[in-house]
Amino acid sequence: MNRYFDLIYYKTIKKNTILLRRLGRYIDEKIFISYIILIFIISIIIGLYFHLSLKGIAILAFIYTGAALSLPTILYENKIETLENNIPNALYVMILALESGRSINEAIEEVVKSNIKEVSTVFRRILYLMEKQKLSFEDAVTVVSTLYGSKVLKMLAKILIENRKYGGNLAEPLKILAKTLEDLKLYKRQLLSVTATGLALGFIILCGIVPTIAAVLGAYLIVTSKMVGGMGNIPPVTPKDISRGLEIIQMGTTIIGMLFAIPIYGLKIERMFLISSITMTSGILAYHVILTFAPRLFS
Repeated sequence: MNRYFDLIYYKTIKKNTILLRRLGRYIDEKIFISYIILIFIISIIIGLYFHLSLKGIAILAFIYTGAALSLPTILYENKIETLENNIPNALYVMILALESGRSINEAIEEVVKSNIKEVSTVFRRILYLMEKQKLSFEDAVTVVSTLYGSKVLKMLAKILIENRKYGGNLAEPLKILAKTLEDLKLYKRQLLSVTATGLALGFIILCGIVPTIAAVLGAYLIVTSKMVGGMGNIPPVTPKDISRGLEIIQMGTTIIGMLFAIPIYGLKIERMFLISSITMTSGILAYHVILTFAPRLFS
């Protein structure tokens, strides 16, 4: 039992504090736990404010807490993505240095001087390990590439280490790697531009228009039931009915958010939590705001 508890604690708390330290935010585990508890409490308050059912409050707290737990991972992934996107720029700096007759160490120093976002920091750490910690070139490159966990950085590290061992023209494989990374970046951008329009339209319809229509219909039924005063075949609209409608909107927009995250980011739980929290909040707000003001249109 303790083993499973330790695993859950590592995945939810300890791992996130480690990622935050890598991002330069030194937050200890107690503060991070307090932050998660605060998000959980705020979620409950929001649920009570919108008069959600117990089930709706539980879903709201689960999604918001999951999004809060996912945030460090998402921020770190964004940092790694920035690093990988800027690696081709660093490679071209290295190529120019190598073709002018400089050594690998001097080429790395040129990258550091170029102040390329995220990449220069990585290369600066390599030089620090070599100069201050007296590690070999191979060990310094391996340690840094392992620390960041970037596949592109590990690929570059392998090329540098192999060239260091066996020699040869390093500029040529670096040119191939830079061109490959640029082509991959262009392909991802084109794919995202194709899917982004459809997803944006779907977001507007499913998380904006549909909740708005549902709220307008609910407002019409509220006003009609009050005007009829219980006469005829129209039953009165109760707060429980409004809460049930809001719960349906909440569930629908939560599922939509999870489905929206898959084409963009793949099956990543952290992204699903974040996108679901955005779509769910949009749906709830649209439904609540329209339901508050729409009755004036029919009165």
